[in-house]
Amino acid sequence: MSKGEIIDFVVLRIQSELEKYQRTKTIPHLILDGAYSIDEIKDIYYEKLTPRHQKIANKLLKEYNTYIEQSIESIKVALRKEYQKVMSSLATEHRSFYFESVMKHYRLRMNPVKGLYYQAREMLRRFNVEDPQHLWLYDLLKDKEYKNILLDALAKDIKRLERIIKRYHQPLVKFDDGIPLELFHAKQQIKDFRHFYTFFDGSNNWNIDE
Repeated sequence: MSKGEIIDFVVLRIQSELEKYQRTKTIPHLILDGAYSIDEIKDIYYEKLTPRHQKIANKLLKEYNTYIEQSIESIKVALRKEYQKVMSSLATEHRSFYFESVMKHYRLRMNPVKGLYYQAREMLRRFNVEDPQHLWLYDLLKDKEYKNILLDALAKDIKRLERIIKRYHQPLVKFDDGIPLELFHAKQQIKDFRHFYTFFDGSNNWNIDE
């Protein structure tokens, strides 16, 4: 390496995992867990690898494809279990976000942060200074400490759902027909949570006089 050359630590990590694969003949966890997809290694990092590591990568790519094809049903089962685990322990479903005055308007078991979003959106559209519910909700969501708790919960849930997408999307879409419902719902949930995050994060700019 010449003086001043930028070190690509991602490439170094991938090469280290390839060395481990060469020794153990075990597919690296950073691929199985979705830290890097096999397509990323092939399309983005392959040309940056040393010739020796490219040869190891070729062997890994072939073994990975065989492994996924043979394991597709067990991967689906693992996806269902992990999705159910995440959805049954969402940070955004903590009791600190549940208010009877909000949730009584919506279906049973709806995510309480989603309920807060709907109520806040309606409140901003039709704000009435004589409505105690509007005043309470406005003050609650403008409170810096509460807002930070709310944003932190959304960020945690987004991260956990994104991990599912990264781990299961590539193998299931590439080696199976169609997208499992769990992946479809996870992607939609991420989209919704990101929207809620942007909405609540902008509460400092809310103006009830408009």
